Amino acid sequence: MKLEFTCSQCKIQNKFKPVTATRGELQMKVGDEVQVTCNYCSKEDKKHINRIDAVVDNKKILFALIISAVVAVVLLSFYGLIALAVISIPLLVWVQESKSTNHFNSYKIRRK
Repeated sequence: MKLEFTCSQCKIQNKFKPVTATRGELQMKVGDEVQVTCNYCSKEDKKHINRIDAVVDNKKILFALIISAVVAVVLLSFYGLIALAVISIPLLVWVQESKSTNHFNSYKIRRK
């Protein structure tokens, strides 16, 4: 999971750090409002933490897919059925990423 915000001027998605598991943890770390800078147009802006969204990190899924494909090819020559089970690892990573993303995005902080 990675956190992103949309620039109000150029409407491009930017990465946001630090990454936390829940919006409540993010609020405890950075507060209700956070100062952000767009990487493309260099506009500085204040964003409420409800405007920061979680998205699925496709790099993790691709990494799991590559590793499971290599392990499956190696295991296929020795253990056929176990190699098929290894193929399901990217699916499990994707499910976990989707759950954590939905959990972060479903919780909103009350504005004061």
